[in-house]
Amino acid sequence: MEPQILTEARPRQAASKPCRVCGFANCEIFYEVHGVPTQTGILWPTRAAALAAPITDVRLSFCPHCHFIINEAYEPAKIIHTRNDFSLEFSPSFKAFTDGLATNLVQRYRLQGKRVVDIGCGDGDFLRTMLRSGMGSGLGIDPSYAPREGQSNPDNLHFSKEFFGADKAHALHGAALISCRHMLDIMAGNQAEFVRMLRRAIPEDEQPLIYFEVPNALYNIGEQVVWNIVNEHSAWFTPQSLAYLFRSSGFEVLEVEPCWHGEYISLVARPAGMPLPEPAALPPTNDPTTPVAVRAFTTAAEKVIAQWQLRVNELRSSRMHVVIWAAGSRAITFLNTFDLNDCVVAVVDINPRRQGQYMPHTAHPVVAPQQLMGFHPDVVLISNPTYAPEIQEQARQLGFQGEFLIL
Repeated sequence: MEPQILTEARPRQAASKPCRVCGFANCEIFYEVHGVPTQTGILWPTRAAALAAPITDVRLSFCPHCHFIINEAYEPAKIIHTRNDFSLEFSPSFKAFTDGLATNLVQRYRLQGKRVVDIGCGDGDFLRTMLRSGMGSGLGIDPSYAPREGQSNPDNLHFSKEFFGADKAHALHGAALISCRHMLDIMAGNQAEFVRMLRRAIPEDEQPLIYFEVPNALYNIGEQVVWNIVNEHSAWFTPQSLAYLFRSSGFEVLEVEPCWHGEYISLVARPAGMPLPEPAALPPTNDPTTPVAVRAFTTAAEKVIAQWQLRVNELRSSRMHVVIWAAGSRAITFLNTFDLNDCVVAVVDINPRRQGQYMPHTAHPVVAPQQLMGFHPDVVLISNPTYAPEIQEQARQLGFQGEFLIL
């Protein structure tokens, strides 16, 4: 069954709960979709398991006061807390981004030789990059941490395979940098409570630098990137709402800005004064363009999907063999939006840990780039335009002479 988008928007439909960041009571439901995979960070080991992958709904609620967005339909019980593999470090362009980020943080804030704690560290790629860039030692905290096969850690790098909570506050002692990338938006708990807990956990006599990075809601909503609206994101932030959350939680925001082609938001902050007993009440966010884009998103998403439906119909009628390149959220949403079983023959991904597995619910196989030409593709559909130049170059080097489409 294909997902159903509720394109008949119920204008200013009231959300069921107040905003968890600022407490504003009159939040609005602005987008709904039913029957989507519960997770895009997990692929499946067999075709049968992929076909049986769980599905759920997405229902996005917008706060007009602070501009925080939450998925009201998010069900933590449906999330499998096993090893997710979101790593993009196999992409040369993304690795260059993280290398530059680490170098900038270390040099700009004089972090050479100092200690970093990375919350939600994944495989520890960012920690290793920070150490290569000059930091002296690191601790990664993540319940799903699993070292890569054959990988060993230096003596100055350690990992704790657990959730970070108030009982782990001692881990922050002596940290010059506390980082947390792409965890705040997918966490099962309350994002506002987590940031406030983090503020209370920082030792009173220390002033570590705080670096958070999350997907940019304005990129996905403003550019109508409907393929990125997945259940795994329990919350979405704009630069304004991310800054609001940290300021209201007792942090001084030093900078907040889009990064990585506008797809992400980076925030740099420090503790301000003493931890607050209650969230600070701040003025409403002064950004008139975001509410307009949010309230127009459902109609815009409908148009985007209708346009791609025409293109999909052409591909199917011409009996072309299509290979999708990159087995991430966009590809998973695209495959679960249209019936492409007789058209898409495989999905290529450069991450070897995703290869040999199957896409959720549609069960398309994920293969290595070197297997591309074995599927005799007429079309390579690039699921993320950010990586189009490097994908096109690699596909041509492998002998592909057909057409490229970019989602």
